[in-house]
Amino acid sequence: MRRLFPIVLSAALAGCSVGKDTEASQQGVASFHQQLDAGRFDAIYDGSGAELKAVTPRPQFVALLDNIHRKLGAVKDARQVGLNVNYGTSGGAVTLTYQTQFASGSGTEQFVFRTGKPPLLIGYHIESNDLMTK
Repeated sequence: MRRLFPIVLSAALAGCSVGKDTEASQQGVASFHQQLDAGRFDAIYDGSGAELKAVTPRPQFVALLDNIHRKLGAVKDARQVGLNVNYGTSGGAVTLTYQTQFASGSGTEQFVFRTGKPPLLIGYHIESNDLMTK
């Protein structure tokens, strides 16, 4: 029983981190949507992590966000439908999936945040038939 205590304590402490990291990432999604609605696409890119910047140049990312905003409009409702938290030796990542209703369509958005203070956006994906057909 004595050996079990550190394992249980570690699991409890990790659980606290999961909750804090998840909440911070959910706040990151809310901030992303506010900046998207305000047309602050460069600010979203500037606040993202190196992982996103390494695979997506600024002009492409800004053009994607501009396209989303022009075609789908402002965010009306975003409901979280998925959560995945991973911790590894090089850090942690929180993946959140949202069903999002925009003014002129809907889509499924996936946000990936690197854990930390603050969490940094390292991945963004959207699936939307409305985005493709407008």
